[in-house]
Order: sequence, then structure tokens, then C-alpha cells
Amino acid sequence: MSSEEVLADTPKTVSRSTFAFLSGTFLSRLTGLGRDTAMAVAFGSNPAIAAFMVAFRFANLLRRLFGEGPLSSGFIPHFEQLRSTSPEKGAQFFRDLFFSMSLFLILLIGGVEVGLYCIWKWVSLEPGTAQILSLTMWMLPGVLFICLFGLSSGLLQCQKRYFLTGFAPVAFNLVWIAATFLLKDKDPSLAVLPLSFAIVIAFFVQWLMLTPHTFFHLKQSLTWKQCLSPQLFSPELKRLLKPLLLGIVGVAAVQINTTLDAIFARFASLEGPAYLWYAIRIEQLPLALFGIALSVALLPPLARAIKSGSSSQYLQLLRFAYARSFSLIFPCSLGIFVLGVCGINFLYGHGEFSEVATYHTVLCLWGYGLGLIPSVFVLLLAPAFYADKEFRTPMLASVASVLCNIAMTSFFVFGLGWGAFSIALATSLSAWFNYFFLSYRLSKKMGEPLINPQVFRSFFKTGLSAVIAGAATLLVGHFFTADPTLKILFGETDGLFCRDFTMQLMQFVAMSGTFLLVFFSYAWMFNAEDVLELIGLKRQSSKI
Repeated sequence: MSSEEVLADTPKTVSRSTFAFLSGTFLSRLTGLGRDTAMAVAFGSNPAIAAFMVAFRFANLLRRLFGEGPLSSGFIPHFEQLRSTSPEKGAQFFRDLFFSMSLFLILLIGGVEVGLYCIWKWVSLEPGTAQILSLTMWMLPGVLFICLFGLSSGLLQCQKRYFLTGFAPVAFNLVWIAATFLLKDKDPSLAVLPLSFAIVIAFFVQWLMLTPHTFFHLKQSLTWKQCLSPQLFSPELKRLLKPLLLGIVGVAAVQINTTLDAIFARFASLEGPAYLWYAIRIEQLPLALFGIALSVALLPPLARAIKSGSSSQYLQLLRFAYARSFSLIFPCSLGIFVLGVCGINFLYGHGEFSEVATYHTVLCLWGYGLGLIPSVFVLLLAPAFYADKEFRTPMLASVASVLCNIAMTSFFVFGLGWGAFSIALATSLSAWFNYFFLSYRLSKKMGEPLINPQVFRSFFKTGLSAVIAGAATLLVGHFFTADPTLKILFGETDGLFCRDFTMQLMQFVAMSGTFLLVFFSYAWMFNAEDVLELIGLKRQSSKI
């Protein structure tokens, strides 16, 4: 890759790439909310649906290990290095990885299926546990397609094709919504099996969205015969094995912990996994829109900056991402607390979703909301290490934070009996631990703190604007729209939620409108540059 291309990586280009990925992700998350709303209205928090959600997390464990984080973080720096030498070598590396991973996953999934079947067939299990294993076996084949989707996404992101990779999950969500609509009149215990089969189809359709573009980029460097003549487990892939394994260990810790969360929630209550599911889907909306979008857009230019030896550009990109992410995510964090009650009631508070389910989902959302800021910062700090092919530090941070999480969750659930909310709380506390660990190690590595005076000034302006907006929203909600947020904070639990759709809509519009109006008004007053630039009121990027 030429020096001109390296120099082309600036805060402005990262911002443009982030916006492209964010635009596609926004549409996918919007349909994702529609999917979760359809599930809540059709099936509520029924124990069979909670079992389906636990099975989905089990099946997705392989996806998280091999199809997303560690694969992209290992693939992108190595691919960029090879492509800078020869585009043909980069294409060959992707081809060999694609076919080798396909073979590996087919064998792995087949082995897991056999093992689960033996347990399901010959081990005496409780009916709920047996149902979870059965549903997991139905969903597992789809993991092959979603892992290949993750690999194709990494290639397209290196080509700066961000919108499509963010948009493709729309296809997955639409298939799921269609299945939910067709099965809504069935008993949930009967609906979960065909719903699990629909998940496999949805994974396939999502991968299919990227396939033509993937082969188009390969054809620019390879002939059709070369595209279909892979060298399985080539020497280049063996060089990727160590960073991939370290990345998998780090991500495995987090994903195993997420799976254990669902198991802990089953001990707390049979509906517990459903409460956590509906809550985390909302919490992950800003996480995916802003944190993951910035992380995805940041890794390739960081890798190119490291390769070019430009430490100043590397630090500039990191500080820009820090300030930009805070300007996006801190208002969202406050929004989770001041708008969470009316938002959950508006989205889910219909049909089979009871007031009790609404109340517990709100508590879980607040628990997850405490960890939104560190979760986004971790998504930014991890690529800073991956770009330099340093995988050990994020792995150690991840494993240590998960051990803390498991210890806290065990104490909260079994010692204090706090229920599903405490699981979300423990997840957030462990995210803060992970963030402080990575931040300390990166600052030590760079020889100076990431948060310099300019970044702190951006934090202060955004934070003050958001706090004022949050306070104003709570007051408007309490005195003018009968919002029960303050009542819940003071311990009330009965008769809190309006079930009339028109009133729910008015409540949500009034409160969210107040929050946005006050926030952007004070951002303008305080000249919060990162916020103003996001809404087109400042053309030039802040120099941080």
C-alpha cells in the first residue's frame, strides 16, 4: 500500500467509515428492535421462549469465537500486511482462510452435534434442560454461515465497504420476524422448534448478502480457477494461528461468561433469561451503532499506521475515537436511565408481555446501562493492541474481568438473592475492570495518557449537556406524563405501567423529545464540538 494511502487515514476518513457502517447498522438494529418487539408481543417471557434464548446464546458461542472479534482482529492486520506487498497474496490468504475455516467449522459443528445428541439421548435431564439442548442442536448448523459472514465482513471492511457489512443483518432479522409472525398463534413450547430452524435459514441469508461482493473483490486479483483452488491450512494461516488463539481465549472468556449469565438467570427465575435478553437488546443498540461502528472503522487504519511507523497518527486516531465515542455514548447511557422505563413499556408492553416482565426488564436494562461506557471504550482499546499484533494484553484483561464477573454474579444471585438484575450489574462492573486494565496498559505503552486536556474538555462539555438534559427529562416525565421512573427508584412496584398504546407513545415522544432538545441546546451553548459535528453544525473535525 502506498504512503499516500496510509496518509489518507485521518480522523475525517475514520469518521466517514464509521458513518457508513453506522448507517447500515442502524437499519439492522432497527429491524432487530422490530424482531424483539414481535417476540415480546407474541410470546412474552414464557419459560419456553426463555429456553430458546438460552439455546441461541449457546449456539452463538461458536459464532463469537470463530466468526467475529478474534477472527477480524487477527485477519485484518495480517491481510493488510500481505496486501501492501502484493494484492494477489492478500487475496490468496483470504481464499485459503475461507476454505480452511469452512472445513474446520463443519468438522467442529459435527462433533459438537454428536456430543450434544449423546447427552440429550442417554443422560437423564430435566425437561427444561433437555429442551435447551435440543434447540441448540437445531441452531448449530447456522453457525457455519454466520462465521463465514464474519470473515467476508473483514475483507469488505479492508476495502472500505462498511455500509453493506452493517446492513446485511437486516436480512437475518426479516427472516426471524416472518417466522415469528407465522408462529405467533402456536403455543410457545411448540413454536420454538420451527423458530430454531428459521434461525439457520436467517444465518444463511445474511451470509448470502455479502457473497457476490466478496467474490467480486477476489476476482480483481485472482482468476476463477485460482479462487477455487485453495491451499488448505497454508503456511500463512499457521502464522495467524497464535494471534487467533489468543484472541479466541479473550473472547471465549467473555462469551462463556455471557452464556453462564443465562444459566445463572435460570436459577434466579425461569423467565430470567428472557428479562436479560430483552434488556440487553436495547443496551446493545447504542453499543453496536457507535462502539462497534467506531471499532470496525478504526482497526484497518490503526494497522496501517503501525505498519508505516507513524505513532503520532496512531495516537491521533485513538484520541479522536475516544472523544467521538464519548460524545455518542454518554448521552445514550443517561438515556437508558431516564428513557428506559417509557421506552421498554412502549416497545414491549403489549400482548403477552406482562407488567411484571416490564418491571424486571427495566431493572436489567439499568444494570446493563451502568457498563455501556466502559464496554464501548474496551471496543476501542482492544483494536489499539490488535493493530500492533499485541493479543496477550486484551486476552488477560478479558479473562480477569470474567473471573470477577462470575464471582460477583455467584454472590449476588446465590448469596444475596438479587435475581436477574444482579447478573446485568455484575456484567457492568466487570466491564469497568476490563476498561481500567486496558487503559492503564496502553497509556504505559504509549508513554502518555490517552485522555489529554483536549479530550477531557470534550468529555466535560458533552457530559454536562447530557446531565442537564437527563434531569430535565425526569422532571417532565414525573410531573407531566406520569412516567414511573422516580417511583421505581424509590421502591414502588405496583400499577406503574400504562398499557394503552396511545398513552405509551405520547409518553415516549414527550420524554425523548425533551431529552434531545435540551441536550442539543446545551451542547450548542457550551460549544461541544464533537456533538455539533455529528449533527452537521460543525464542518471541521476537532484536532485532538
